Amino acid sequence: MPLLFALLLACVLQAAEVHNANVAEAGLGPEVREAERFSARIIVRNPYQRAVRIVRLDTTCSCSKLELASRFLIPGETTTLDIESDNWRRSGPQQIRVSLFLSDPDLEPIEVWCWWTAREAVSVDAVPPGSPALDRPADSAWRDIYRFVAHERPDEPQKLRKRIRLGCPPAEAPPGGLRLEGIDYPGTLWAFASRTLENGAILVTATARDQQGPLPEGDVKETVVLRTNHPDKPRIELRFEALINMQAGREARDVMGE
Repeated sequence: MPLLFALLLACVLQAAEVHNANVAEAGLGPEVREAERFSARIIVRNPYQRAVRIVRLDTTCSCSKLELASRFLIPGETTTLDIESDNWRRSGPQQIRVSLFLSDPDLEPIEVWCWWTAREAVSVDAVPPGSPALDRPADSAWRDIYRFVAHERPDEPQKLRKRIRLGCPPAEAPPGGLRLEGIDYPGTLWAFASRTLENGAILVTATARDQQGPLPEGDVKETVVLRTNHPDKPRIELRFEALINMQAGREARDVMGE
């Protein structure tokens, strides 16, 4: 009876063990605070019917730690891969793929996956034109934005406008709620205003300081610092890049920093 129990336990543990990923599927990953690093130890298994030697690791992230315990594996053998990644300026579902390239060119790389959710200390989002700012943008392309790009004509200062939303999930909100305690901006192109929304989020609006125009032509690149009362994110640095010339609207410019 003890032997049968031991065999059953071994079968259950083997079935529960996850290979080549930190969890069985993306939705099961852990939640990690923005102020903390994500780390995982993954069991890597050789799926081939021949021994393999791992010669190169290629990853989709700039991991601060990527250590493989063994690079030579016989068929079915396992080793461990330690991964550590910065969680700063991230929110929501995250993933890392690591490709383990083998010395045998006839074999496909062993693919390893990491999934987790980053819980933001303070979310920093661009508000799409014409959209309300009460909630975070539904499209993740507008979330976690720290670079704001504009290209406008000098005689149209009213079009120089950006909206930034700051927010805290309930588990991260400081006592009394999130507050914007100041905006540090030494430049002369932009003017900043802020207000707290009914749900506690903060809307920062950037417009041309000179609304009458004309705006000075040139390529202006500046840093704006938002000061908050959040202990983990007291300073939020934003990059503002504004190109002011008469070609606005007639030439392409990457504005995905919005």
